[in-house]
Amino acid sequence: MIDFLNRLPARLLSGRLLVRRAATLSVGRGLASVLSAAWVVVIARHLSVDQFGEVSVALALVVILGTLSDFGLQNILAKDVVETGSIRRAALDAVVFRRLLLASISIVLLMVLFVIATHSGDLAVPFVFGLSIAGVAMYNSTLTAYRALGKIRLEIASEIGSRALVLVAGGLWVANGGGIIAVGVAYSAVGLGIGLIDYLYVRGKSAAAPIDQPLPSFSPRAAAPFALANTVGAIYQRVDNYLVALLRGAAAAGVYGASYRFQDMIMILPVALGQLALSDVSGTDPRRRMSTGRRVAAQSALLTLVPAIVIAVFAQPLLTFLFGSPYAVAAPIVVLLMISTVPGAAAVALSLLAAVTDPRRFAIASGSSLVVNVVVNLVLIPPFSGVGAGVAMVISQTYLVAAFYWVLWRKSTELNVAAGTTGRA
Repeated sequence: MIDFLNRLPARLLSGRLLVRRAATLSVGRGLASVLSAAWVVVIARHLSVDQFGEVSVALALVVILGTLSDFGLQNILAKDVVETGSIRRAALDAVVFRRLLLASISIVLLMVLFVIATHSGDLAVPFVFGLSIAGVAMYNSTLTAYRALGKIRLEIASEIGSRALVLVAGGLWVANGGGIIAVGVAYSAVGLGIGLIDYLYVRGKSAAAPIDQPLPSFSPRAAAPFALANTVGAIYQRVDNYLVALLRGAAAAGVYGASYRFQDMIMILPVALGQLALSDVSGTDPRRRMSTGRRVAAQSALLTLVPAIVIAVFAQPLLTFLFGSPYAVAAPIVVLLMISTVPGAAAVALSLLAAVTDPRRFAIASGSSLVVNVVVNLVLIPPFSGVGAGVAMVISQTYLVAAFYWVLWRKSTELNVAAGTTGRA
């Protein structure tokens, strides 16, 4: 422990290129997050609390089912980019095509789950929101591959441009009485347009000529570990919001959804660090990933600590100023979510490294963390509503960072043992 603490300053200062890229991406995402927050404020102030709760449920389902439509394909593509050092057009096309097919199934599931949670018979609302999953299929696949090469300018432009367009066009429509349908149309139309533009742009820059290494397998068996882990991760990220709506009603989900916006904002830099960590290990010895993982996890946790404290201290006035007085009761929830962001930041920084290093154990770690999350939520939400969900988040995020660290540690140990055995032979 003493040796680790002595080496910690040097570790935190190492990998400065990675941190600079993550900081640049975070600035872009930060600006996009400000625009997104403004959009959420517009929605909250022009819709009732119940309607805002329905929007929160729809967006939570978009996150969950948008990842379900991935079925692990995005991670296979990222792994291929890391191993070959380039984006192969055939691999990119194969992933996007398969994801669009799966997106159509996810739209139907979204409609069913939305009706179950909200008891609303209006299928137009979940259908309109569901169309954004097709945009997610193109957007996330393309930018994940591009980001794995360390290229981030397209993503920054896309994030800022899409949020600005939604805020201006959607905000004017909602302010003039457009209601929930206006929110869904603005969100989905922009997502589809940006996703298609980014896909065509990156496809034009991809490697069309065949590379000596064969294309990765996209079979269900090859994708299963990634699919399980990603689906679990997406459900883990938004299941609390859905369960609050299911167990305590749309109004409670609206209050919890407003609280969650602060966590979304504060996780921008840790997410960027975790995503760009792939470019830091691209084409290198897999045994380096444990060292990189420890560094980015420590950096993420420390960079999150100060803003988490500030938001927790000023939770009530921030909620009142941004969302209005009905949301001031969510202050204790915000405090709990800010506590959870410290281990959560470390976990998200480790997630993609763990995924490409050991998919099977990554799936086990993600799956067990979801079980912990859901069980604690089911126990605590009925009596304590959003506060119970906040406590569940603290517990499950702490478990998650430990689980991802275990994945990297076990694989690193195995690789070092194998290298030592080979060396002696």
